[in-house]
Amino acid sequence: MGRPVITLVLGGVRSGKSEVAERLAGPDPVTYLATGLVADDDFAARVARHRARRPAHWATVEEARAVPQVLARLHGPVLLDALGTWVANDLRADIDALVAALTTRPGDTVVVSEEVGLGVHPPTELGRLFADALGTANRRVAEVADRCLLVVAGRVLDLPAGGEAGEVAPLPTSTVPSARAPAEPAPAEIETAPAGGGLRQAIGFLTPLGPAVVPGPEAFAWFPLAGALLGLGSGALWWAANEVLGRLAGAAAAVTADLALTGALHFDGLVDSADGLLPHLRRERRLAVMAEPCVGAFGVAAGASVLLLRTAALWALAGRDGTRPLLLGALWSASRSQMAVAARALPYARPTGLATAFLGSGRPTPIALAGTVVAAGLAAADGPRLLLAVAAAAGAGALVHALARRRLGGFTGDTLGASGVVAETAGLLVAVALVRR
Repeated sequence: MGRPVITLVLGGVRSGKSEVAERLAGPDPVTYLATGLVADDDFAARVARHRARRPAHWATVEEARAVPQVLARLHGPVLLDALGTWVANDLRADIDALVAALTTRPGDTVVVSEEVGLGVHPPTELGRLFADALGTANRRVAEVADRCLLVVAGRVLDLPAGGEAGEVAPLPTSTVPSARAPAEPAPAEIETAPAGGGLRQAIGFLTPLGPAVVPGPEAFAWFPLAGALLGLGSGALWWAANEVLGRLAGAAAAVTADLALTGALHFDGLVDSADGLLPHLRRERRLAVMAEPCVGAFGVAAGASVLLLRTAALWALAGRDGTRPLLLGALWSASRSQMAVAARALPYARPTGLATAFLGSGRPTPIALAGTVVAAGLAAADGPRLLLAVAAAAGAGALVHALARRRLGGFTGDTLGASGVVAETAGLLVAVALVRR
């Protein structure tokens, strides 16, 4: 296995640079990292053309601002399109973090960007800032790129390495694809998922531990066990923090540790879902709001409320018989189980997105049975009454899915995360009521 390759594809508007990049990425499973925000009908039509042109088995991840962070977590070949829209979304884009992600991530990366000198920018201070920022980003990426291509009117030129003199000549058609005729791509050297099967895929997707992956459908079968392991890990940290710091600080530390163990993935979904599901909006606007990088009032309120309730619940549970790691294992398993069941049973509300990578044939019943066995077993080992807390968690998650189905037409990755956080929190509160009786 060779070193991952970074390729920068530059070009002007409608030059064919995206088509060239798509062919360079190859026909094997690729993650398409899109940085554009759909703001008008023209851009929406352009996005639709790009989507129709890409292979159906490619996964699409949409991120307008936190591009370096998302890129670093993706495993396998990635096509990043494009730097121009990323910089336009944030003129203070962290180019150092982008370069670090490109040079350290485990997979080939094809980066598309607009060449500043081939575009028209308004003679304003904002326009000049954009041109400076994008020019800097292009130059920094070119410094670390193994290949740098310039696309002009569908023709591809190979740019020499930095510091070399000489004229730029077209690459032979046998090695560089044009925008009009596909060429044979180089075989991908990195798989889209690590060896080890569904459990490692589930852990890699649900946590920041190990290499980040775009999981396949088989990962869903391991969600109950992955959730149980996460819950038991959080429970162990809760026990240790309670012993050292006391009840209140220990509870707060446990909540913080759980956010770290999950990479705040589900919490982010809760915040985005609150902004999209709770206000009075049209369905299309709800999905657009959930894709935006900013957080609104509903998201802030939901996030703060959940953190307070979880901290208070852990504090109350530790007051009588000590901490309950087995309970957390049961609730965390139940929350991931209902997420997997919903993803099998409900339609996907977006045409593209990270969740498309693990959609596929399969019935939710085996996952539901596995989740019931794991969660019920852990809860019963802690106390038979706590089976009611597990049932409450599953019911709370189902309510979130019902709301998403009603207002979005199905689920998204954000609503799955929100259902998990709501399920765990509801289960903790019911457990407090049961233990205090």
